[in-house]
Amino acid sequence: MHEHRWRKVFEESLLGGADHIGWECVDCGEYINNNSLTPMGLGGIVLKNSARLSAPCGGYSETSSGERYREQIIDESGNLTIIK
Repeated sequence: MHEHRWRKVFEESLLGGADHIGWECVDCGEYINNNSLTPMGLGGIVLKNSARLSAPCGGYSETSSGERYREQIIDESGNLTIIK
């Protein structure tokens, strides 16, 4: 068993903006929906700068430059990965 390192997970809204929907461990991929959190919290380390943004409803969206994507992931160092 390892100590989880959690990043925030967002889903882009069809009407604009994004909703924080849960947490994902960057090491093992375990996901916890915000609705499933208990008063005990996440446990492990919560990363401050790392996040994953999914396109709405599991489909595609566009970056500000017009590039299509399914997900955008930013790591703790500020490196952005666009998944098409």
